[in-house]
Amino acid sequence: MKPTSLVTGANGYTGMMLSQYLAKKGIPTRGMYYAPDGAPDFSHENLELVPGDVRDRKSVEQAMEGITTVYHLAALYRPVNVRRHDYRDVNITGTKNVLEIAAAAKVERFVHCSTIGVHGHVENPPAGEDAPIKPDDYYQETKYEGEILAREYGPELGLKVSVIRPAAIYGPGEKRFLKLAQLIQQRRFWMFGSGDILYHFINIDDLCDAFVLCATKEEAIGNVYIIADDHAIKLNDILRIFGDAVGTPPPKMRWPLSLLMGVSTVVEFACKPFKIPPPLHRRRAEWFWSIRSFDISAARRDIGYDPKMAIEDGLTKMIQSYREAGWIK
Repeated sequence: MKPTSLVTGANGYTGMMLSQYLAKKGIPTRGMYYAPDGAPDFSHENLELVPGDVRDRKSVEQAMEGITTVYHLAALYRPVNVRRHDYRDVNITGTKNVLEIAAAAKVERFVHCSTIGVHGHVENPPAGEDAPIKPDDYYQETKYEGEILAREYGPELGLKVSVIRPAAIYGPGEKRFLKLAQLIQQRRFWMFGSGDILYHFINIDDLCDAFVLCATKEEAIGNVYIIADDHAIKLNDILRIFGDAVGTPPPKMRWPLSLLMGVSTVVEFACKPFKIPPPLHRRRAEWFWSIRSFDISAARRDIGYDPKMAIEDGLTKMIQSYREAGWIK
């Protein structure tokens, strides 16, 4: 069977997992991956993997052949010391290319992946889709501009567009939280602030469910949905879950946030002229003080979104996957 669904960004974690999810559901799927990052190391009889670059219209046109549903996930995701121009090329111009080529190919549904990061620090939690937009870095800025393109330009082209803003994505094999697990296990993690602020996750399986709901429910057309777990949890609870999973209790000592913010700023700017990844930077420091708590009632009401993974179980399974992969002891 020829693929009918296209997933861009298939060698990113979410794109990889969504491609496999669709294929296992019996949906003929094509995953377009960015070749310089390496070919995906997974396969399925319902999945075709092709190299492509959203900045290269010809490769997108080839990937779009025969497609009726597009899940646009490809993005430049926060590499260190990258120019704003590079973010714009992928997250804005690349999105424009995919929209235009999808419209020319008569694609029936288009689901665009944005991020809850566009809301920045949530001052009045839980935040809904209409909460203030306050991106605080190039990634979040360009993701929001790409989202606006999808929501406004897509319908002008005749596309039926839905937008998802996922919370912090986690699941088996997701390395985003690997360093935290390693530091806690090695007793090298320092805690800054009270740890009482809220942080919101989304399990990859529940996120994949949401993508399909947005691609199939008529109610989703033209709308933006925050997709997250059933509720946010405190940083202290995250550290407790990680500590239990790795067999090492998190530290009890709390360092002042002002110390962290000052040091991270100095380190980031000191590394920038040399174009080397800073071991500590302001975005990482924000994890200790920035509130991330969101309202998923719109997705529940409109498209029947119902997150099923309990956060403690999901995080524990993710850390178990680290152990199985040999990333932690």
